[in-house]
Amino acid sequence: MAITKLLRIKETKGANKSVHLKRNIFYICNPEKTESGLWIGGNAGNDPGTIYRTIMQNKEFWEKTAGSQAFHYILSFPPDCGVDENLAYQITQEFCQELLGDDYYHVFCVHNDKAHLHSHITFDSVSKVDGYKFHSPRGDWQKRIQPITDRLCEKYHLPTLQYEAEKKGVDYGEWQHRNRTNKEEKEKKIDPARDNKTVYTWYDIIRDDVEEAIGHSENFGEFLQYLKHMEYDIIRNGKYLSLKPPGWQRPIRTGRLGNGYSKEDIINRIANKKYQPQMEERFKTYGNREELREIIFLKIKRNPGWKMTPFQKQFYKRWNNTYFIRKPGNPQNWKYKKDIVEIQKLSDCIKYMIDHDVNNPDDMQSRRDNIQEEMDAIKKELEAVRTRYYKKQPNYLLSKYEKLEKEFFETGNPELKNKMDALRTQIESICPISEAAENREQMKLEIEKYKKVMRDSKQELKRINDIFQFYYGQEPLQKKEEIPSDKKSEKREKREKRGGHTL
Repeated sequence: MAITKLLRIKETKGANKSVHLKRNIFYICNPEKTESGLWIGGNAGNDPGTIYRTIMQNKEFWEKTAGSQAFHYILSFPPDCGVDENLAYQITQEFCQELLGDDYYHVFCVHNDKAHLHSHITFDSVSKVDGYKFHSPRGDWQKRIQPITDRLCEKYHLPTLQYEAEKKGVDYGEWQHRNRTNKEEKEKKIDPARDNKTVYTWYDIIRDDVEEAIGHSENFGEFLQYLKHMEYDIIRNGKYLSLKPPGWQRPIRTGRLGNGYSKEDIINRIANKKYQPQMEERFKTYGNREELREIIFLKIKRNPGWKMTPFQKQFYKRWNNTYFIRKPGNPQNWKYKKDIVEIQKLSDCIKYMIDHDVNNPDDMQSRRDNIQEEMDAIKKELEAVRTRYYKKQPNYLLSKYEKLEKEFFETGNPELKNKMDALRTQIESICPISEAAENREQMKLEIEKYKKVMRDSKQELKRINDIFQFYYGQEPLQKKEEIPSDKKSEKREKREKRGGHTL
């Protein structure tokens, strides 16, 4: 089997909580994909209506209609592995029998509508024997499912499979940071595969704090005391360990940090420290120091004797304290911990100030005002070019002509050919059709040029706003335009006529 997908069918919001389940059953039992139901098996029925009713009756009997509705597994076979529909059906049936037995209502279907055969398995989350829900804990793939698929692969001489597990949710703060980072990468046209900049999240910070606490503790009690010293609150210390970092509203269970961070794993790691060879480890740092050193070195090389201004030094000191935040003996390290997730942004701000000789807040405000004025001017020019592009007659006619041409080649309708000839005559009454196409491309290039300048200006404006955000804690408010005294008098008179009051 080439790949195995493990999916969970959750309840639907609203009165009918099983809508997703019903759609799933009708999809996998599609007669066009299963040769009119020939390749449908299982113990819940042979048609989608019967299967759905059987599963729902079981849920109602055990009074467990809420929560996870079912599980959906997919077994996929490579086109060149010699598996036909009969063998795929046999393998899927054996997989269901070994995993589920007769404890859960299930249906499986072999789909042959694509180049590679694949089987869909959907089974009820509630056992029909004792009413217990199917439990799929962390590590279930390695402990329960993978041994079954490995045996089937070996039995039928199939290549080693891979799998895609059910997607896990992440903390909202981490998701928000990742989403913001991805958006910035798209704006910069960065290819994440080529980008070597490290992005940190609060989960990384908490993991590193736990690692530091493990390294400085001889037992679990000392570990908890070390975390308290780092201003963590121990919310729960039972079967699971839940911590609340400083500034967080909700606690986080350590098991969500990844493998090796559950309470049991942490206790074992502390206990096994004395049996592991001692290795001298340098304290962890954040950010790219060489990158910042290079920009400073080049600046000094171009301008011998150059030094940072006090305004620039504030940012560099803040970056430096964040880079060395885990240096032993560093006091008040939580003061800079929130900067870890934005250390690359802080580094980019320093590089921008050095590159553009921004020496104080007034320089920054002046530069922002100039960029905004340039953007307003470019925006007007872009609007004018776009207006000319859309209103210029050959462009509109040429677009209609190309659309008709595409439809004609797809359908061969002779009526479209007559319309094309009429449009071509109209275009060539203005200029040759090749010249019209060339002029249109030139205007497109001109529009794209203005759009690129706008994108670059927006990116620079964003960097300036980041600098103000770091410096002031928020972007400085724009000054309101003063209303001339004569205008104030006019407004006062109008209010008095309406019966309003003046202060």
